[in-house]
Amino acid sequence: MRAQVGDRLVVESPRDDTHRRTGDVTEVRGSDGSPPYQVHWHDAERGHDDLVYPGPDAHIEHPPGGTGANAEGAEAMHTMKRWNVDVVVAEESEGDSARTWAEVGLVADDGTALRGHGMARKHPTDLDVPEIGEELAVSRALSDLSRQLRQVAAEDINDNAGSPWRPT
Repeated sequence: MRAQVGDRLVVESPRDDTHRRTGDVTEVRGSDGSPPYQVHWHDAERGHDDLVYPGPDAHIEHPPGGTGANAEGAEAMHTMKRWNVDVVVAEESEGDSARTWAEVGLVADDGTALRGHGMARKHPTDLDVPEIGEELAVSRALSDLSRQLRQVAAEDINDNAGSPWRPT
């Protein structure tokens, strides 16, 4: 891993219930762009600086058109893909209780099609706020989709790397 001041360090989340972290490299302390890096994190609550020794779940993003370590002596290649997620929400009420279902669908360029499902229930004593049921059902459907997508990635890693990987 090589970085220079101005690059972005991205640390992917090891779990579905946490977010990836991103920060700007403000100082490179290793030789030839190697770690450790002084990083200013983009955390909304605690944007702060840390000395970071990146692990295998981290990567460096160079600014477009930059002269980052990977761009030296070669044209930097940038690709972009857009994946769209379709969300469908339905609610069924019976008396004072309600159920909300959500289905999210993803179709990737390579033909991979996945569907995640989620459900939320309103207890008869709960306040009638449909948005809460929608938010819970959709978040659960997205979590289900995320789990499936990690499983597809694990299978692709197994097929291409020859060593097993299990998503956490």
